Amino acid sequence: MRDTTAKPFVRALKEHDPSCTVILSGTDGDVKTPSDAFDLGAYDYIDDIAKDPSHVLAVIGGAIGSRRGDVQLRYLRQKDAPPAGWSGLVGRSPPLQKALGILRQVCHRTSTGGTPTILLTGETGTGKGFVAKCVHYNSARRNHAFIEVNCAALPPTLMEAELFGHERGAFTDAKTSRGGLFEAANGGTLFLDEIGTVPLDLQAKLLTAIEEKRVRRIGGHQSMHVDVQIIAATHEDLETRVKQGSFRSDLFHRLNVVAVELPALRERGDDAVVLAESFVASICREYAMPARRLTPDARTWITQYAWPGNVRELRNRIERVLLLENDEVIRAEHFGPAATPASTVQVNHGADGVHVTLPPGGVPFEELERAVLCTALAQCNGNVSRAARYLSISRQTLIYRMKKHRLDLKGDTRGANGHDKRAEEKHAKEGSDRRRAAAANESGPATERSKANVSGVSGSPSGVGSGSFGEPVRVR
Repeated sequence: MRDTTAKPFVRALKEHDPSCTVILSGTDGDVKTPSDAFDLGAYDYIDDIAKDPSHVLAVIGGAIGSRRGDVQLRYLRQKDAPPAGWSGLVGRSPPLQKALGILRQVCHRTSTGGTPTILLTGETGTGKGFVAKCVHYNSARRNHAFIEVNCAALPPTLMEAELFGHERGAFTDAKTSRGGLFEAANGGTLFLDEIGTVPLDLQAKLLTAIEEKRVRRIGGHQSMHVDVQIIAATHEDLETRVKQGSFRSDLFHRLNVVAVELPALRERGDDAVVLAESFVASICREYAMPARRLTPDARTWITQYAWPGNVRELRNRIERVLLLENDEVIRAEHFGPAATPASTVQVNHGADGVHVTLPPGGVPFEELERAVLCTALAQCNGNVSRAARYLSISRQTLIYRMKKHRLDLKGDTRGANGHDKRAEEKHAKEGSDRRRAAAANESGPATERSKANVSGVSGSPSGVGSGSFGEPVRVR
């Protein structure tokens, strides 16, 4: 294309035929990497046509099949796919842009090679699933399957069969062989949501599948190769779970190759209002309703509310207001009682130290210290010694501060030497009971003999007494 670049040319093609399939090759001012081609809506990208003719034919054959073949499948893929590029992630706040910048860089650098494991963290409702879809559909795997599985929704007894599949007769009611989700996602992406709920005994097999890219069905004898990108997500602190022994450290380090924390909605400033406007427009289109707008007082309410459910709660509230209210505009009273400014304390522990964010109205230091102690004790199930190690202070210092804040020490079960006080008390009580019983056994016969002797002296004038069994006892 001598007189134009790829961007206006592709746009003209899409305007002429929105369903056309575009394959781009080469580079120009608009397309320098495969990710740039995918941002323009291309089906695939070929770096050099003359390098591998068989690959070119395979790409063209796939494009022809996707155009002539299963229209319903293509519709479902387009329905699940977010908008081209990263435009579907609404927001301009620095925390969000920092997270998206990391993901864009990963997609850019892995557009022609392998793909790393990505771990998405953040509170519930921050949009980890949507971000995982954006990563998939902006990568070289966009034309392959995106399989999403909520590990928390799978019973532990069925999780292994769902992930790895099973052979016929592997267990009761296994009447046919069945492939797992790893096989279904071959060539694409497997999104493991709530990865922290995977049972400990299954984590070793999951680690092997991720590292070696091979899976073996339950009851099978041969393993098979799978090419799957793993994106995991959790709202839990996996590092704490590793310290507690409920999550394997090797699996955590394997998942933590590219770790991205999505910020909570209350940390994104004016993004809440921008998201609300986007949700109003999309929901009105979905239900074929007249467009509505937010009033200034509604914008203020949205900005001041803490949004504990994050983006999910915001969308659900907007949808409820649009369905139940008949006004042409959305007012603050439609959302409920007046919102109070968020007054939360945020503590982030990164490589450069601990960062604490305090609420605008301030917080008493005594309450902050007490809350830290209570949280650490609860995290360690009331064990003072473990809580002291968790906070990197001595046990005596922790006990002093607990007494200062009048915290209960009854939950502590460890002695000063680190041994279990309950076990020590039980052992001491059992030893005391044994000594008491031994003393009673030793003193019993002597006491009876003493009573018999006394009875023999005073009760028999002839000097012959009666023993305990009626036998005569002589006194000499």
